[in-house]
Amino acid sequence: MAEVAERRPTDVSLVGNVYLRFTVIGFMYFSQGLPLGLFGVAFPTHLAEIGFTKSEIATFLAIIGLPWAFKFLAGPLMDRVSFLIYGHRRPWVVIAQIGLMITFATSAVVASVGEPDLLVLAGCGFVLNVFASTQDVAVDGLAIGVLKEGERSKATALMFGSQSIGRFAGMVGGGFLLGAFGISAACVAASLTVFLLLLLPVMLKERSIEKRFPWSEEGQIAPEILALKVDAFFLMLFDILKKLAAPISLFFIVAFFCDSVAGGLLGAYLPSFSVIDLGWDDGAYNAWFGTIGLITAGTGLLLSPVFDYYGQRNCMIVLCAITAAGIVAFVSVPFLQEGLGWHIFMLGFWLSQHLFAVLIISSCMELVTPKIAASQFAIYMSIANLSTTIGTSMIALVGDVWPFEVVLMLAAFFVLTAPVFFWFTKLGVRKPRNVSIESA
Repeated sequence: MAEVAERRPTDVSLVGNVYLRFTVIGFMYFSQGLPLGLFGVAFPTHLAEIGFTKSEIATFLAIIGLPWAFKFLAGPLMDRVSFLIYGHRRPWVVIAQIGLMITFATSAVVASVGEPDLLVLAGCGFVLNVFASTQDVAVDGLAIGVLKEGERSKATALMFGSQSIGRFAGMVGGGFLLGAFGISAACVAASLTVFLLLLLPVMLKERSIEKRFPWSEEGQIAPEILALKVDAFFLMLFDILKKLAAPISLFFIVAFFCDSVAGGLLGAYLPSFSVIDLGWDDGAYNAWFGTIGLITAGTGLLLSPVFDYYGQRNCMIVLCAITAAGIVAFVSVPFLQEGLGWHIFMLGFWLSQHLFAVLIISSCMELVTPKIAASQFAIYMSIANLSTTIGTSMIALVGDVWPFEVVLMLAAFFVLTAPVFFWFTKLGVRKPRNVSIESA
């Protein structure tokens, strides 16, 4: 009966239609990618172009990235404060999307006054990422609630692929507007884009029996969602802490921490290093970094069935070992750093980071408990984002002092450490097939 309901053309809810839930999840992640591309890549390369140092740019990145490290605070709020007659997570997605739209528009007004001020821009980026990270928590909770078990790897690949495409739009499209018309024009374009994307969660319901708008006359709370309502806040916090303190959870956290530090190190270092030391202009870096995002997005989608077949844990170990070996080889052989060497290195590293994220987050869905899914999942993601900020802060402190060889080798160390701890979680192990080899 569930399969028949899945195919009914009249069911235009997210739970009842696989295409709609993938569409909404994909476009919301695209929306999250816009500030990451515009403020996280296009702005830093533009700042390097006009004379800011590596440490100043890393400080800017550390400030705007802080909300992602503390987004775990949004999880308990969403689990405790709900508007269930409109959906379990959809209202929070709408609220966060509206916040993104307003903050982009406000940033355009602020940036139109005087010369670029690093702290003012960082403040705008900070508020922007408060809403982007809140939306991330809401969409993750939405995905956990509406996805079927066999859709998780594909959906995770779609999430990061869509975010990469959004980042590409922010860094390349926003970067073009930034150079041609200024910061205000780039922010106005982003605000209009977010407004158009806002129409999706506004119009589409999670479950068909719910209200679409506050003024809708018909609508009721879905029974399965009412059962997930959190009434005892402190009991919920105790349950979250108990889940986090479990050995499987601790090993997972350390593994995620290690790889995210590596991403933070190179994410903060490479934009300014490329412009200042390698002599690239900001447009060239944005274009190549955006192209990398598209390549990694497509690769993640193509490989998601492979991850399910061989198991996320096995694939992760192979991926991290190849990445660490590649970094060491790149640093050790100067010939590899000539010509297109840096282009290839960046492609390889960010492809590895993207695939690692797909692998570990699809595995993370095995850890969460539905009733506290938003809080638990958000905490794991916040730890990863805090780890990224730690890596970024290290570059803010010593980015102008350390040679690139030291930065890359340190990143290799963290990448290689991650799968060691993930092994002990016993997550992401391939499920045995029902059909034996003999019977096949």
